Amino acid sequence: MLAKLYHAHHCQYQEDIHFWKWLVEGVENVLELGCGSGRVSIPLAQGGSSVWGMDREESMLEVARANLAKEPEPVQKRVSLFQADMTRFQLATRFGAVICPCNTFSVLTASERKDVWQRVAEHLISQGVFAISLPNPTLLVRYKNQTETESVQEAIFPHPQTGNPVQVSSAIESVEEGVIWRWHYDHLLPDGQVERLTMSTKHYYTPLEVYEREMREIGFHLRGLYGDFEKGQFSPESLYLILVVQKVA
Repeated sequence: MLAKLYHAHHCQYQEDIHFWKWLVEGVENVLELGCGSGRVSIPLAQGGSSVWGMDREESMLEVARANLAKEPEPVQKRVSLFQADMTRFQLATRFGAVICPCNTFSVLTASERKDVWQRVAEHLISQGVFAISLPNPTLLVRYKNQTETESVQEAIFPHPQTGNPVQVSSAIESVEEGVIWRWHYDHLLPDGQVERLTMSTKHYYTPLEVYEREMREIGFHLRGLYGDFEKGQFSPESLYLILVVQKVA
C-alpha cells in the first residue's frame, strides 16, 4: 500500500517533467534509475522515447505497470520495466541517456555511488549523458545537529482504495552523515480514526565537489550544472542540484 500512496502523493509533482523531456529529446534509448511508479518514464515514452525503467522495489513496479496499462499501445511498447539494483545491473542495451530523478542519488553511500557511476559508464554510448537531480547539499547541511523538525502538511488526496482523505505530512531528522526524511500518510477514516503509514529515506551530506571528483574519476566531464528545472544557474541557495555529465569516450 505504501507504493500506491507514494504514487498518489508524488504524481502531483510535475515541475521536472519538461526538463527530462528536453534532456532526452532525440535520444533513442533512455534508462531511468529508480523509476518508481513511472512518474517520469511514462511521460518520456509519451514523447516518443524508448525507456527502460529500473527499480529495486517490486511494489513500485507493480504500480508503474498498472499506470502504463492505461496508456495507448504505442506508449506501452516504448517502456520496459524491470526490477534490479542500480549498483549491480547488467543489460545488453546501450543508452544515449541515463537519468536518476527525484533525489534518488543522494540516498546512496559513497561505495554505492562508485558502483552506480561504473555501471552507468558501462551502459552509455560514447558521448552519452547521465543526469541526476538532488536536493541541494548546502541546504541539507543546515539541518545538521538539529532534532527532528515539526511535521509540515504537504498535501491531501483521496486514498487509492477507499476514496477517504489521506493527509500527508513530512518531517526531517538530523542523523550522522545526513538527514532522514519521513512522510506520514494519515488515512482519515469516517469514524474519526486515523491509520498512519510512514515512508523514510536517508539523504547524505555529499558536497558538489565530491560528485564532481567522482564523475571525473570514472571518465565523465560536466556538461551542465543547474539549480532548478528551468536550467537556472546553481547557487548555494538553489533548491536543487542538477548535474548533467557526459561520457568522454
